[in-house]
Amino acid sequence: MKSRFRSSLYAAAAVSALAASAPALGQETATGIEEIVVTAQKRAQNLQDVPVSVTAFSDTAIREAGFTNSLSIGDQVPNLEIKTFGGVPNIFIRGVGNNDFNASSIGPISIYRDDVVVASTGSQIFSLFDLERIEVVRGPQGTLFGKNTTGGAIQFFSKLPGDEFEGNARFGYGRFDLFEAEAAASLPLGEGLSLRVAGVVRRRDGEKTNLYTGEDTINVDEAAARAILRWHPSADTDVRLSIGGGRDRSDYLENKPVGTIDGADLFGYTDPYPDNANLLNFNGPSRNHSDNLFINLNITHSIGDLTFKSITGYDKSDVDNRVDVDGGPFRIDEITFLTDAEQITQEFQLAYDSGPLNAIGGLFYFQENLDADSNADLLGELSFADGALPLITRATRKNKAYAIFGQATYAVAPAFRVTLGGRYTIDKVRATHRADLVPGFFDADIPDGAAVPLVPFARMKDTFKSFSWRVSADYNVTDDVLAYASIDKGFKAGGFNIGIITSVAERTQVDPEYLTSYEIGIKSTLFDRRLRLNVSAFYYDYTDLQVLSVNRQAGSTVPTLGLDNAADAEIKGIELEATALPTDWLDLGLNLGILDAKYKNYLSGAIDPETGEPRDFSGNRLPGAPKFTLSTFAQVTIPVGDFETRWRAEYNYTGKKYYNNAQSDLISSGEGYGLLNLRAALADPAKGWELAAWAKNVTGKAYIVDATDTSGFGFVPRYYGERATYGVELSLRF
Repeated sequence: MKSRFRSSLYAAAAVSALAASAPALGQETATGIEEIVVTAQKRAQNLQDVPVSVTAFSDTAIREAGFTNSLSIGDQVPNLEIKTFGGVPNIFIRGVGNNDFNASSIGPISIYRDDVVVASTGSQIFSLFDLERIEVVRGPQGTLFGKNTTGGAIQFFSKLPGDEFEGNARFGYGRFDLFEAEAAASLPLGEGLSLRVAGVVRRRDGEKTNLYTGEDTINVDEAAARAILRWHPSADTDVRLSIGGGRDRSDYLENKPVGTIDGADLFGYTDPYPDNANLLNFNGPSRNHSDNLFINLNITHSIGDLTFKSITGYDKSDVDNRVDVDGGPFRIDEITFLTDAEQITQEFQLAYDSGPLNAIGGLFYFQENLDADSNADLLGELSFADGALPLITRATRKNKAYAIFGQATYAVAPAFRVTLGGRYTIDKVRATHRADLVPGFFDADIPDGAAVPLVPFARMKDTFKSFSWRVSADYNVTDDVLAYASIDKGFKAGGFNIGIITSVAERTQVDPEYLTSYEIGIKSTLFDRRLRLNVSAFYYDYTDLQVLSVNRQAGSTVPTLGLDNAADAEIKGIELEATALPTDWLDLGLNLGILDAKYKNYLSGAIDPETGEPRDFSGNRLPGAPKFTLSTFAQVTIPVGDFETRWRAEYNYTGKKYYNNAQSDLISSGEGYGLLNLRAALADPAKGWELAAWAKNVTGKAYIVDATDTSGFGFVPRYYGERATYGVELSLRF
């Protein structure tokens, strides 16, 4: 390892020594930082007892942070970056992620909803409401989590029905006519039988203005609901049936284009207000529409030291997104993404916990059917009134995965444990693809015989097999300090490039990618539970990366999209998470990520226009991998008579990040940016109500959350985050 990473390891060791020398004051007290129970190892454990890098949010933390959907957590987790394009979430953990905008893409970060993997990108964006907790597990999870978790897993857990009637409601109003309503209730139905129902509605007018129409844009219109029926006739049996879904009729997050041909695009358009991120000027319709339905059945039964669990999941999503990629008044590049996905999962687990041994083994099955169509209106200004030469792509993917897994932890000594785990996966992928040019038609029914074949129909299939594993050891330095070291091998199956392409050469196949992680860490709870301090240092050996790159050949202005195993990479970094309770009225928090993620060997398919040679991207930073991320908060609680007031400020900073492999400044966030959020609340804990006022991005910072390489058309679209917003909300507990 290089000297910089050795310094990181020395720093972590120094923190370990400091923590070990601190007073061992871990006894239970009436005060102190709350304990968070997580299931990052498929069993309930105190967060501080898990030898894995995990960031967890309790229900209180979720509410106070103001998380609204599954992608809103990125600012407050070290080395987690999230963006979207075409309704496809691109999630990066420690620089490991997916930069492909096609709905047919598969990311190396898995999202789980109540222990069921949500594989389809169309289902991964959903409203957050009535949650028990959120867990972000960093690093490859190739043993216990079975679906393409080279980089990590994000888990969302719903609140379960209780045995007594109780519930809560929240109503909010804010800037741009924001309206939010959320409610949940547990209803006892009989001995050991109960039901919990919950729902949320969120609507808001556009927070930006479209000069082309004179109307507000980026409207929000979301609704979701969930019902959980729970039967637990005894302490040994627990059956949960969950049914839920969501509906989104929002606008798409449209962009501001930067011209690359003397400041203009291919047709001479220049943004009239380049310095005002809130003024857009696009002609195409914008929509970000989706529908989702899921059904989960979890059955748990214990017999002595053995626990059997069955987890069955069904998920269906329909997505209809329209994006004006060129962001201007001309029809240059406008795309509709139509995606239908349906998946079934089944997992069986058998766990054993007795004496020095804790073990779990299981079987996993996954089946997905995906239809991913796209209509790309390219250069519509040139001829046909209804679109010049729309590119119609039709693709399907059928994926079946089978896995057998096991992991065991054995206490060699009372304070020292060793863990071994492994998983064997068989992943079968079947796909079809074609692309046609349809002169004169876009976003409408296409007459028979109108299509002109561009990329002929093809059937593709392959099977990928891999063994992933984990070896770790952890040691209680004191009752309140845990030190651990681990080596993990992760795997992401291969696949096919079946998105928007214009030639057979772009319809490539990729082999699996592999990641080996080396990590050491310290977890400590100190000073009578007044300080929780967790530090980790890691090194990744990342091989055969599946990379989507925009390639441009000499003498050609039309870019091509290539998906291939283009590179190896080296990733190293440090993460620190600290929560402090210096007094009963002051809470402090700090999350810090330092990251060095670079390609080691990457000779691109793009041609350098000056030398005529392939461009060498070796040494470039990986997309979605800022060198520095920071989130902090301070909250003061002051009693006022029978009431309680809470004053909270948080600051989240993200360093400069690139959105392409070429490390282009034009296709980046431009600079690092920080966002300041504030919240003040007046509550009556005895009567169960709270009135709060909040503000996000208080300073009105204009910041870039995504950019795309379309310079072949003379522009680069830049997508900006939300401007300053504020509002009030009333919460009731009954």
